[in-house]
Parts: sequence; C-alpha cells; structure tokens
Amino acid sequence: MRDVAVIGIGETEFGELWDRSFRDIGIEAGLKAIQDAKIRSEDIDAVYIGNMSAGKFIDQEHVSALVADYAGLADMHLPTVRVEGGGACGAIALLQARLAIASGMHDIVVVGGAEKM
Repeated sequence: MRDVAVIGIGETEFGELWDRSFRDIGIEAGLKAIQDAKIRSEDIDAVYIGNMSAGKFIDQEHVSALVADYAGLADMHLPTVRVEGGGACGAIALLQARLAIASGMHDIVVVGGAEKM
C-alpha cells in the first residue's frame, strides 16, 4: 500500500445558509481545495462525496455526479462516488478515497462531505 497525503483543503462557512444551494456549497469547498493543492482539474482521477440527506431534501441521489458536473468535470468522465453513513458520511468518503489512492487505483481525488437540510 502506498502512503497517502491530504494536499489541499477547502471549506465553506458553517450555518443555515438559506440563500446558498447544496451545489454552491459543494463547489465552493471543492474549488478551494483544488486551489490550495495547486492542482488542475485534469489532475483529478475521481470524486468522493459523503452525503446522507440529498435524496430526501433535494431529490438527488447522485450527488457526486451532480457536484462533478457543476464543477465542470463531467466531460472528463471521472468515477464519482457517493458515500452514505449517517453522521460519518464525510469521514467514510475520506476513508474510501484513501483506500483507492493507497491501493494504486487513483493518484489524486477530490473528497467532500456536505449536508443541506
């Protein structure tokens, strides 16, 4: 297994954020992480998103594909993975991404966790 490192981070403000959509919040955090890591979108091998509530609250089960599409990554045909695990969705997404990198399946992935209720 290969060593794995977090090379960039991004987060949005916490709060009710009634004026911001799930899409806006996810893209803001993801773009901040990409900028912080000093990578290009072409460097990304996959997207992992932890989320449990999107199906109920925004009628969207394929959140990872939605985020990738709105971030302009859809034409790259990346694997996009939604991870669900109650209150631990983001942590489980991070674990799954770590395993994918450590195994050699991917080199660079974007990982996020978001809820909008």
